[in-house]
Amino acid sequence: VYGMLMARSTYEGMKLADKDKRPFVLTRAGFIGSQRYAATWTGDNVSNWEHLHMSISMVLQLGLSGQPFSGPDIGGFAGNATPRLFGRWMGIGAMFPFCRGHTETDTIDHEPWSFGEECEEVCRLALKRRYRLLPHIYTLFYMAHTTGTLVASPTFFADPEDLTLRKLENSFLLGPVLVCARFLFYSLDMTYLMTVE
Repeated sequence: VYGMLMARSTYEGMKLADKDKRPFVLTRAGFIGSQRYAATWTGDNVSNWEHLHMSISMVLQLGLSGQPFSGPDIGGFAGNATPRLFGRWMGIGAMFPFCRGHTETDTIDHEPWSFGEECEEVCRLALKRRYRLLPHIYTLFYMAHTTGTLVASPTFFADPEDLTLRKLENSFLLGPVLVCARFLFYSLDMTYLMTVE
């Protein structure tokens, strides 16, 4: 309960400080009801391929638990990402409800320009895609706020009767019609966005 009460206290304190602005509160601790006051990040992660892969299921599980506004530290918090890992993580992370890079001190900067021109361009394209989708993403957040629907949901939500979709761990729906699928293996460099019919 403490995590939710802390988020609520911070939110309400910020509202008192400036009634004309909507507070933004970020937490990694929570409880039932926390989603009313704060976004959730998945906590400190590691700059490796396993944690990139885990970030998808973590965001989806948080959404299914009533926390629709969530995301990981893109690129990993602990350790040093490689240009390929960071670019791949930004590619999928730009489609998460909460998108931001973050790293601990004494590691290399986890900024797109820190990994060379090729990685910077990959990140630029991923972030431009997110900006093009902002009207869609904002609509999903409004729907989550007013009806409790998910922003990012498991791919099997597209067809609950298709049991093969339940095994997919590298993809998700961004709303009811957009599929984000990511090849999370070092040797593959593809992201697919497609609509569901």
